[in-house]
Amino acid sequence: MSDYFKPESLTIEAIFSNADSFYQMPIYQRPYSWDKDRVEQLWADIFEAYENHKENPSQDNNYFLGSLVVVKNKNGAYDVVDGQQRITTLTILFCVLRDLSLPAIKEHSKKIQNSIANLVNDKVRLKLTTQLNNQAIFEETVLNGIKFNELNKNKKDNRFLRTASYFKDLIEKVEANTLNEFVKYLFENTVLIRIACTDESFAIKLFSVLNDRGLDLTSADIIKAHLMQQLDDEKRPQFNEEWKKLETICQQMDESLTNVFNLYLYYQTGKNPKSSLQDELKKEFKDKNANSIILDLKKFANFLFEINESYNDKDISRLWYLPHSVYWKSILLTAKMVDYEQYGTLKSLLVKYYYQSWIADGTANRIKQTSFNIIKMVKENKSIDEIKSIIVKNLSEYSNYLDYLDRTNIYSSKWHKPLLLAVEYNQQDNYPYIEINKSLHTEHILPQEWNDKNLNWSDNFDDNTAKLLLNSLGNLTLLSGNKNIRASNRNYADKKEIYIGKGLDGKTSFEITKWVFENYPDGWNADTIKERKEWLIDEIKKIFEIE
Repeated sequence: MSDYFKPESLTIEAIFSNADSFYQMPIYQRPYSWDKDRVEQLWADIFEAYENHKENPSQDNNYFLGSLVVVKNKNGAYDVVDGQQRITTLTILFCVLRDLSLPAIKEHSKKIQNSIANLVNDKVRLKLTTQLNNQAIFEETVLNGIKFNELNKNKKDNRFLRTASYFKDLIEKVEANTLNEFVKYLFENTVLIRIACTDESFAIKLFSVLNDRGLDLTSADIIKAHLMQQLDDEKRPQFNEEWKKLETICQQMDESLTNVFNLYLYYQTGKNPKSSLQDELKKEFKDKNANSIILDLKKFANFLFEINESYNDKDISRLWYLPHSVYWKSILLTAKMVDYEQYGTLKSLLVKYYYQSWIADGTANRIKQTSFNIIKMVKENKSIDEIKSIIVKNLSEYSNYLDYLDRTNIYSSKWHKPLLLAVEYNQQDNYPYIEINKSLHTEHILPQEWNDKNLNWSDNFDDNTAKLLLNSLGNLTLLSGNKNIRASNRNYADKKEIYIGKGLDGKTSFEITKWVFENYPDGWNADTIKERKEWLIDEIKKIFEIE
């Protein structure tokens, strides 16, 4: 095994100043991305170790900064497989220390300069090749000299300079003598484990293993590394460009790469994964072309973007409220990937299935296997009637959802707002998606404080009747935040005025709430609550019944 890699515990000075200490970032690596929190945390951690060591020399004699996985390339430099963010950040710190030209650290000036570029041949220690213009920007604005008088003007669009600005502020807060000692500790007592590998494939495998030991890598990083190691050098740039496009799509729709990969795994397998996401996908990607895979993933992500942007699609709006989005999304994505002809009907069928199950207290386990079966059937281009049959079979094994709508307390069910919104969407065409947030309230038409002595609700309700109907389906509707606050505990006549919006901010926008005062202008009692419940159930059946 020693033929494959060589681990060395090296100080920062050795990491950056040895004769062979030249590094570059392979094209597949991500661009530099550390923010202020990460930079300040790095500084704070090293500074705390320095102070502990100063107070007690037996403590924190060395501060461990982590590992650096590298492989020697044909140009004699080390390609950095893992640790690129830290090594770039440290290089920026050295440049700030150099360009501040502080008398307190004059004795370290050669050491600092040699960590940036070799003192003999002026060859820079670090090259960035993650993007075509990264090295030019890095050299021009940082390596060749930081122009502090232009820092505030130029740092907005330059992450390297933003990091330089953070370090400048931190350094200027430190007393001269302390800074001198800290810089000495930084170079001589801060260590990295540099693991030099003989070839890149092994380095990437080691990168994956280190993740399994708890380092901060994501499943997406592991999958990318796994695919990269299958490609020849000349094919990696194309893969890297397509990967960046995939990342951009995910960022635009606010989805993590890991979540996209999880949905893609469900589409590929149509079954519950038995091991980690990266291990499952490695099995799926075996013997497949990496560039073909990334193009397929990009196509998949674009379809997810389409679904996420379907703000005027009533079915998609209803599906968004479900507690387990992975199932309906993976099914619809599968349908898009295979160009399933009955996509629209399938979409409506999923609404019916998942809502019936949810209302009837269904859990993820109840719908899981049927969902996987639907994925397989869509890939096999089975008819919508065949899919409908397995859904009906699954639902028939449990209580009917309509029985749950007859309960006295609908209000405590998590699905009561999504249910009311599902009906709301059916009241007009092209209804845009309504987010369930703090400004969307459930209104009790018969108020919760109905028996307040200042109200007249007791004319129509006694304790027993109110208890049975207060939280029932027929007594619940939707209001925006301000209207709900004003209407909450009032008489019906006053509520109606608020619903209508007289003298205030206009009539309520919710059709199911307008329906109340339009159909019952004179009052609200036990009979009207029951009548409205029947109307709502009729509307619910139109949406959720499977014919």
